[in-house]
Amino acid sequence: MSMLMCSCLDCQQATGSGHASVALVPAAALTLTGQTKSFDRPSDSGATFTRHFCPDCGTPLFGRSSRAPDMRMIPVGFYAGQNEWFAPNQLIFARSQQAWDLVADHLPRHQTYRQGNAP
Repeated sequence: MSMLMCSCLDCQQATGSGHASVALVPAAALTLTGQTKSFDRPSDSGATFTRHFCPDCGTPLFGRSSRAPDMRMIPVGFYAGQNEWFAPNQLIFARSQQAWDLVADHLPRHQTYRQGNAP
């Protein structure tokens, strides 16, 4: 549905870098085998953001926002070595982008979430 980068402080902490690179997909498009562990946290919008990860090795699997319960945020790094398809179309939470995090200048930047209902 969308490929984006997020510079919110939570994504910076979760990735240990200046932003998260994610693909936004419908939940129905995913197949999950096995259990996950999760962590819920309140987001700046008032929504609850849940990060799911492997209970055995800790690999991040997907995120879910209560703002869009039928969507999943898949970390592109999950596909390391096979993620040439990733072409981000925006940076969200640009208000907290770090000056040292060199994000391509041509990407549209949104200070918080992208306005409207479009991904």
